[in-house]
Amino acid sequence: MFRRLVSPIILVSLVVGSTFALVAGPAAARGGRGFYAVPDPLPTAAPGTIIRSESIPAPAGAKAWRVLYHSETVAGRDIAVSGVIVAPTGTAPKGGRPVVTWAHGTTGLADTCAPSKIKGFASKLPYVADMVDAGYVVAATDYEGLGTPGLHPYLVGESEGRGVLDAARAARALDQTGAGKDVLVFGHSQGGHAALFAGELAAQYAPEQRLLGVAAAAPAADLDVILPAAGAIPQAGGFVVMGAKGFQAAYPEADPADVLTPDAAAKASIVEQQCGGAVVKAFAGTSATAVIARNPLEVAPWRELIHASSAGNRAAGAPVLVVQGEADRLVLRPLSDAWVKKACAAGDVIEYRTYPGADHSGVISAARTDVLGWLAARVKGDAATNGCSA
Repeated sequence: MFRRLVSPIILVSLVVGSTFALVAGPAAARGGRGFYAVPDPLPTAAPGTIIRSESIPAPAGAKAWRVLYHSETVAGRDIAVSGVIVAPTGTAPKGGRPVVTWAHGTTGLADTCAPSKIKGFASKLPYVADMVDAGYVVAATDYEGLGTPGLHPYLVGESEGRGVLDAARAARALDQTGAGKDVLVFGHSQGGHAALFAGELAAQYAPEQRLLGVAAAAPAADLDVILPAAGAIPQAGGFVVMGAKGFQAAYPEADPADVLTPDAAAKASIVEQQCGGAVVKAFAGTSATAVIARNPLEVAPWRELIHASSAGNRAAGAPVLVVQGEADRLVLRPLSDAWVKKACAAGDVIEYRTYPGADHSGVISAARTDVLGWLAARVKGDAATNGCSA
């Protein structure tokens, strides 16, 4: 039995804390189908280079594309990642439009769980109409392994961050967008984790981008704190299995059999065919302690890899806005409180806003005015408020 570090509800957010509904059903073929089919062999190109694009329905006053673009795995291997780009119509200003690169919450690990496959997805992006009206280009990655070959490296910060930054590069590579070098990152839940990692990686991984700020809503930020709670979570077997398989997708040396029970390891392949909701259902009635044989934080290389994917162990890379619902029963407010304290102690510039009555998904609507205003201030060049002294 693991030591209970935080409320067991927190880990639930890692699986069901998506802005979008989980997609159920069988995954596409390993090589992808139609638009998502990756050239074999994949010609080598710089991250963000467009492999293909196609026009899709867009919000009013905008044009949108589904894109397949180059990115990199944590090992530096060239891969294809899918996503969506939305841009205002009309002529872009001199210097180009700012890019907001969106990081989505959890949908699952299999190809079919890619948000870009959702009908009308370009119009479902948070604040997309507001952002188009403000003159921003919006880039929304699916992340590595969602829609394209390979399993999604779930909650692996380096993988998520690269996908998010390369989506901004892809937006600039698509001539019709008028995208410039100014970049803002915005994410929710798992995507909040991804957004924070994009900020930490930007200066080294994408130095040509001018990162203006990172906004994270209810971020699943610090895995060093979150993951140990798994042992105390009732009926959380499916959640644990997704986490184990996600890390193995990025790090083959992280064998789920080293931390899962034989029965759980035998059933783990379900994550390759089904999305999050179906995985949780498959393990319904199974507690985390029934699927975990050994504490990952006591097993190499798991402890090192979990720490490496915990946000806040490096400089944030830009001013950060964290928004948190006080009624969130998925990512609880004390978790965000703790991460903000950690980031402030490291010297980052953090503004932290909480919203009474807002739950995990509700924080998106509750924080709309604040997030949009904060993004606009970063584009304008105003000095960011640092709430750390408070």
